[in-house]
Amino acid sequence: MARVIQLYDRMIVMLAVLASITVGAVFVLIVVDVSMRTGGLRPPIFSSAVSEYSLLYVTMLAAPWLVRERGHVRIDSFITFLPIPAKRFIERILMLVCIALSLMAAWLSAEFAIEFWRKGDIDIRSIEIPRSLLFVPLVLGFTLCAVEFLRLLVIGETLTAPGDSEPSPFEGEI
Repeated sequence: MARVIQLYDRMIVMLAVLASITVGAVFVLIVVDVSMRTGGLRPPIFSSAVSEYSLLYVTMLAAPWLVRERGHVRIDSFITFLPIPAKRFIERILMLVCIALSLMAAWLSAEFAIEFWRKGDIDIRSIEIPRSLLFVPLVLGFTLCAVEFLRLLVIGETLTAPGDSEPSPFEGEI
């Protein structure tokens, strides 16, 4: 079991690294595209489509790692002022809601992916790809986000990262 957990942990990190590399590659692609346009040259026709598709993939590949690192969007203003037991209770409820919503989004994405795959739908822009491939990262990302929220719940972690409740050195300064 320890080996499976270790492999899973590595997979989460590798997906985040892949997302980071993809962001860098898209940056280079955009710089090349703009530079070629500025220089009066014709840029690659696929650059816009690849940039758009990459946004979806980057978001969903990095999402589970962000949940693990507690870098996801959250609203602390309300629960910050609650007593610790109430805060823990609300965080547990929120984790259950996040698990349910992530699994529901993964399920719906899987249904769309299967439906588009059966129909053989193609997404046509400057490049053609099977439309079902647009939903694969959603299935993977949302499923892994649900697993990460479940992991936080099981090990008794909070939704806030360690040290988030401490004031920053710049708080109160103008």
